[in-house]
Amino acid sequence: MKSLILPFLLLCLGRPAVSAPSHIDARQAWSVGWWSSELQQYGCRPVIFVFAKATAEPGNLGSTIGPALSDGLKLVFGVTNVATQGVDYYGFIGGNYYPGGAPPWGIYDMQVIISSAAACPHSKVVVSGYSQGAAIVHRAIEGLAADVRDRIAGVVTFGDTQTYQDGGRVKGYPTNQTLIICNEGDIICVGTLVPIYPVHWDYVKWVPTATLFLAQTVLAANAVDPWPNSTLVMNPAGVGELPPGADKDAPVPTKLIAFSSPAPTVA
Repeated sequence: MKSLILPFLLLCLGRPAVSAPSHIDARQAWSVGWWSSELQQYGCRPVIFVFAKATAEPGNLGSTIGPALSDGLKLVFGVTNVATQGVDYYGFIGGNYYPGGAPPWGIYDMQVIISSAAACPHSKVVVSGYSQGAAIVHRAIEGLAADVRDRIAGVVTFGDTQTYQDGGRVKGYPTNQTLIICNEGDIICVGTLVPIYPVHWDYVKWVPTATLFLAQTVLAANAVDPWPNSTLVMNPAGVGELPPGADKDAPVPTKLIAFSSPAPTVA
């Protein structure tokens, strides 16, 4: 039922108001718990972040990467400049076995959210997903109308179940605006769903890398179509400590990246 409620509310939203609410409370400012529906609740902001959680994660944002990446973007651009919207799907294990690796209701929810976000003038839309949520990203984006798809500034996926099947890219979307993060040894990324090794649950460490990448795509898009009456700038300190394989002073790799684990420290 939830998967039907969200699209209905978003469709009723139409073109959300561009102005930010006059009062920002804690729930509007930071990711609290497992849910975030800020586009639905508060309308357009300079940056709109759409996220699809992994299998069996709670809420519409999950409990791992979703909240962390949302807060990373808010640290970089400011809490009132980012609207985070989770995809409202149940995340059953069986959803992985639908054609394309994603359940139709999850694909539909993400497409409705992105379409609503694309109706916001000058907003920069960034999209991400983890595991089954990454598959939703693939299937949702490839099925969008070209003019809606073109409004997406950047895409990041983690532990992507469709990495192998889609050739290390999101079909129909520019590879230089895509970052697919797969841990070394995560066989989910090479076309199989079982067994799942612990490395598949070890992606939060790459949130700073993803934050930096999405921030760069937002700034590139904002240079072409600036957010009116304000300056959208990146606070580099908000990116956080980058893990091995990424450097704030070097371009973040695009397309498929499989990071090796850091070498063990010898006492």
